[in-house]
Formats: sequence, C-alpha cells, structure tokens
Amino acid sequence: MIINKSYRLKKLVGFFSDHGPILAITLYLTIRLLGIIELWFMSPFRHRNFFTIFARWDAQWYQSIASHGYGYQVVLGKRILSNEAFFPLFPVAEKLVHLITTLDYINSGILVSWLCGIWATVMIYLVVEKLAQKEIAMLTVLLWSIYPISYVDALAYSETLFTGLVATGLYCAQKSWLKLSAFCALLAGLTRPTGLALAAAIALPVIHELITKPISRRSFNRYFALVISVVGWLAYVLYLAVKNHDLFSYVKIQRNFGNGLDGGKHFSLWLMDFLLSKNWYLGLVILCGCVGFLYLLVQLFKVTHIAQSSLNAQILIFTTAIVILAFVTSGYFGSKPRYLLPAFPLLIPIALMIQRLKRGSQITIFVVLTLCGLTYGAFAATGNGPP
Repeated sequence: MIINKSYRLKKLVGFFSDHGPILAITLYLTIRLLGIIELWFMSPFRHRNFFTIFARWDAQWYQSIASHGYGYQVVLGKRILSNEAFFPLFPVAEKLVHLITTLDYINSGILVSWLCGIWATVMIYLVVEKLAQKEIAMLTVLLWSIYPISYVDALAYSETLFTGLVATGLYCAQKSWLKLSAFCALLAGLTRPTGLALAAAIALPVIHELITKPISRRSFNRYFALVISVVGWLAYVLYLAVKNHDLFSYVKIQRNFGNGLDGGKHFSLWLMDFLLSKNWYLGLVILCGCVGFLYLLVQLFKVTHIAQSSLNAQILIFTTAIVILAFVTSGYFGSKPRYLLPAFPLLIPIALMIQRLKRGSQITIFVVLTLCGLTYGAFAATGNGPP
C-alpha cells in the first residue's frame, strides 16, 4: 500500500514536471481563490459589502462602456471625467461574454479577467522558460501571482487581458513570429495606453534591422509589423479626435483624470512632500521601492545578456518602456504599482535569487510573501482609494 502511494505521488509530481503550464495554472488559481477567501473574511471588519467590492473604480467605467458605449461622464467640480479615458478591448470582451452567458456586465468582466489570468499565466511561463529554465519560469509565475497589487486580477479590470497580450507578443517575438507579435501589440494598444510599450518592443528591433541590414528592406513582413504594432493605440486616439472634433481630445480627457506625461515632475514633487512630512519613513519605503525596480531592471539586462539571444531584445525594450512610463506619467501614485503588473520580466532576477536557496528557505519565503501579498490585497480592495 505504501509503495503504491509512493508510486502515485511520483507519477503526479512527474506529470506536473512535464506539464509546467498546468502546474502554473493550478498555483495561480489557488492563490486567486485564497485571495477571494481572505477578502470575504476581511470585508465585515472593513465595513464593506463583499459583492460591491467587485463593482468599484475602473470596473464601473468599463461597465458603462460595455452597457451603453462611450459618452458617459461624471462632473467633479471643474473636472469632467469621461469613460472615453478607457480603451475599448476589455469592455468589448465584457459585452461579448454578457451576450453569450447572460451574466451581468460586472460578472462578465470578472469572468474575462479570470480566463485571461489563466492565459497570461501560461504565456508568462512559456516566455520565461525559453529565456531561462522551467524552475525559473515556475518561480516567476508564483511571484507574479502573489505580487501585492495582483488582487486586481480578480476584479473586472483589464490587467490580465493586457498581460496576456504582452506575454503572447513577447513569446511570438522569441519564436520569430513577427506578424503575430505585431498583432498582439495592436490588441494591447486597444486595451491600455501602455500598449505603446509593446509596440515599441516590436517596432524598434524592426527599425534597427531595416537600417543595418539592407536585405531586410525587401521583406514585406517587417513593414507590416512596423505599421500594425502601433495601429491599435493610434486608431483609438484618432477615433476620439474625430468623435470629439479635437485632435488632442485624448490628451484632454486623460488630463481631467490627472494623467499625462510630465517627465516624472508630479511624482518627484509628491515623493519629496512625503519625505519632508511627518510620514517621512513611508516616503523612504517608496523611494527604496523605486530604486528596487531600477535594480531589477539592471539585473534583467544581465540575465538576458547571459542568455545570449538577440530575440530577448523585445523583452528588454518592453520592460524598460513600461518602467519609464510608470514613473514619467503624472496621476494617482497608488496606480503606479498596477502599471507595473504586466512587467513580469522584472521578477526573473528575483526568481533566480530564490532558486539558489535551499528548498526549505524557498518554501518559507513564498509562504511569507503570499501571506503579505494576500493581506495587502484584502486591505487595499476594501479601502476607499482605487488601486
């Protein structure tokens, strides 16, 4: 009996070892479900209705687009907030699920988020496995799943859809599937404004090739990829320009939300005010976090250099671009960690550090990180401010 049980256990372990994406999905869903359970228990203590948590903040804006299209506005003093600030692909997916399943829009959005979370998990695993190895890929998936702000993966938010498109685009780039990677960039550009980071990751290597390799100029695929990669973002911006009879309509809409490119001025002043206030220690923690992100970016460059593959250029360009965009844009600071959620390559250096530890230490680290991440998620989701 003992031998039989031991054989079954080895067979099960062997199955997951040979089918890494299945284990990655299992771990991801387990963590998401644990997050929901903790949120359920936390809600009464925070005086929140568990079910209304899922219909707050951006979820409401996406719901308004899915149900009535663009044009919904909220007046806050001198500001006019419009749902046109939100890109169309996620609410389109939300509406399609609503029509197919008859679920209400919020629950349709939640279903889209969870399904895209599974998709993103698989693609992250495949990208990292090709760059490093299976164990690093699994550790990266785990780190991405317990990232404190990842609680938004369970909400009707566009993060998992965007991350799925990013990871798929980077995987296609690794496989030299240029048209597919460019198409992913197009869809990412229709999902979030930071889709430009993926467009840059696809377009810049193509431009470099066209300049340095004359023979590549005969390739239709390269010109096609160059154009297609930016079409999604550009199409939506031009749509708003035509709809509102204003070439800078998108910029003005974002400005009403306090968003825009300012070279990091707003963020720097905000951080300085924090450091000079009585809560200076929190400002110091935030500053250390920013330095930590930059350190991880430098380490990622070292990792990809060791891998010695020119196909990793897209990973470096995307990650660098998304980090830069997170810090040079104005707006609500609490959302900046969420902007970095799709930047999963930053987790690879951490995964490499953890891999060098003994198994017991690895388990301890992940248990602590999981508890911290889920607890933060439960507190943030039941709080007043948007993520």
